[in-house]
Amino acid sequence: MSIFTKLINRIPDINRFERIWKLAQIDFKRRYYNDRLGLFWALLNPLLTVMVYYFVFTFILKRVSEGIDNYAIFLFSGLIFWMAFVEMMKNGMRTLITKRYLIENIKVKKEDLFLSTSLAITFAFIFNIFAYLIMAAIFGTRYSSCLLFVPILIINVFLIGSGIGMILSIVLVYFRDITHIINLLVMLGLWTSGIFFKADLILNTAPIIYYLNPFVGIIDNVRNITLYNSYPNLVTMNMNIITGLILFILGYNTISKFSHHAMEKL
Repeated sequence: MSIFTKLINRIPDINRFERIWKLAQIDFKRRYYNDRLGLFWALLNPLLTVMVYYFVFTFILKRVSEGIDNYAIFLFSGLIFWMAFVEMMKNGMRTLITKRYLIENIKVKKEDLFLSTSLAITFAFIFNIFAYLIMAAIFGTRYSSCLLFVPILIINVFLIGSGIGMILSIVLVYFRDITHIINLLVMLGLWTSGIFFKADLILNTAPIIYYLNPFVGIIDNVRNITLYNSYPNLVTMNMNIITGLILFILGYNTISKFSHHAMEKL
């Protein structure tokens, strides 16, 4: 009997919060369990990814990085937050389908499966942030008490990613083609979130995007805190937190009200 089977068999005997935590641990361990390097991939994967982007934008699209010090770190700061959001959203979107066996065989609240999935991704996300902070320090970044705002940004990503994931999980059951639309929107978001350039460029060119896409503000605040050793834009941060709370509550209520009918459709 595998470690995952043993853990899953224990799930009915524990309370709800322990169940969410245990499911998150199972998901997180499964991500790296069969890999020889194990948890080392949690640090290695984002580093390899940013190296590819750095090569492309430094040597192929060099003009994009002009005027930006330590462009590799600048790029890394945006990518890790965007990739965590996309992974939460896409995994959440598929949760009802991929975790159907748990829903049918174990008395577990469907909402808990979404929370545990997002929590597992958040574990890896925190590894990525530590890797990023170490790299930034090596490149000469100095930190201060401003770092205390980073957990708020992590929570913000959790709220937005899991909220949208819960909403899309219901939509996916009735409209399977939504995956193609989501892939297009993810690509659009990748280029309009200020990952590859400063947020000022968006504000000067299309200021409406700054308010429609919360990740423009999130990534800008990440850089304020971790690259420029300054306090975040609190107005933007509060707006993004409110947006995240609205999306999370909407997603949670959507699962509570419509998941039963969606499961019958599967």
